[in-house]
Amino acid sequence: MAARRGSPGSLTDALETKESGEQGPVPNKRTKIEAAAAELVGGSTTTGSEGKQQGKTAAAAAAAAADGSTCLTCCTYYQHHVASSSLSVNPHVWQAEEDVQASYPRGNLPTLVNPKDPDTAESVASSRDKALVRDAARSTVSVTSIALNGKVTYRGTGIFIGWKETKKCARVLTSSEIVHGLNPNNKLHICLPNRSILEGQLLFFNKHYDIALLEISSDSDLPLQLPTFGCNPNYGQDVFILARGEESNLMARHGRILWSEDPEYLNRNHLMLLSCEPPEYVTGGPVIDHEGSVIGMTFDNGGPHANIFAISTILTCIEMWMKFSRIARPIHGLSLRTVELLEVSLQEVRSLYHNINNGYIVDEVSIGSTAEKLGIRNGDVIVSLDGLCVQTLPQLEDYLLSLGWDFLQGSTDSSSTVDLKLEVYDLLERGTRSITLPAELCDASE
Repeated sequence: MAARRGSPGSLTDALETKESGEQGPVPNKRTKIEAAAAELVGGSTTTGSEGKQQGKTAAAAAAAAADGSTCLTCCTYYQHHVASSSLSVNPHVWQAEEDVQASYPRGNLPTLVNPKDPDTAESVASSRDKALVRDAARSTVSVTSIALNGKVTYRGTGIFIGWKETKKCARVLTSSEIVHGLNPNNKLHICLPNRSILEGQLLFFNKHYDIALLEISSDSDLPLQLPTFGCNPNYGQDVFILARGEESNLMARHGRILWSEDPEYLNRNHLMLLSCEPPEYVTGGPVIDHEGSVIGMTFDNGGPHANIFAISTILTCIEMWMKFSRIARPIHGLSLRTVELLEVSLQEVRSLYHNINNGYIVDEVSIGSTAEKLGIRNGDVIVSLDGLCVQTLPQLEDYLLSLGWDFLQGSTDSSSTVDLKLEVYDLLERGTRSITLPAELCDASE
């Protein structure tokens, strides 16, 4: 009679001693588990010394579990060695494993298990840092896109950024990657810090800024904590980045914002670089300063350094969408770098021979763009833009968005362009020209 998995008598049925019917001594718990392990190996197709060695290993692991000294070793052996081998597994033996697990429920206590991400322990060491990260984690969630067949098509992290009227409805910021190629029938799941899972609704997304806003609701108050939003991140600043793993486990890294600009992302001037290697699924997760305030969102670009997007720019985008149902930004057709972040020996040359100490270096000009037609070339330096001289690229992005906001809020002009007044220095001609660049306002919202 086949034993039902999980039934109390199945292990006894699996450990009958002799086919001859001879009555042996009553087996104790160690004997039973050793016999189960022996039956497991005996039912395999392995022969010779290899089979004997496997038999010794399985029996030793099961016997150790019976002593209570290594209760997790036996379970780990069966899960990672037996289940993946060519052994013919008897269901009675799996019952033995379940009995071992049931006998040692304390082995799964968070005070006894090892952390899932050892790098987090190295990154967050002091008591003060742990308190900061733990507090910020109350607003950090896991986001996934689930296909109809149950396959996870995307997994990342999200930031709870605000309530909608009551604490039963919350809005979550994450990356627009969650909707790239999204099938309308896919489900968006948000796993909260307490591991409860809610289905999310997409409110909007923006491809250029790579952000998406989701909404979740519940019949009761949601166990989330509204974060504190800080100032823009600064070059050289020490920060933490947070993420949620496959089981919504918390992961964190400590790093510094680099005095550098990523040449592969010059068409996205709002992004900054972080010194540390990001954990898996970090995209969409928060960047926090050493006061615990959220100052940005993280993106994994596939390289050794993560990208950071300033929270002030993100919140401006969200507010613009909430008010106008669109996001307007001027498209100038230029890929820029700042003189401030230029290598010091090159800074010296530009300062000595061209008297240039700040501004924006033109790295690329879009082919066929208005900027190209007006004579702006790569290698030129924009020494001022609308009278602004000393700004980082993220600050410049905030300024351009403010022009879009002003246009949407107050303009009655049918034109969809704004004029950018540039002072452009040509290093070949050693002269400065005043150029008015009409920039078309682009609505990249979806």
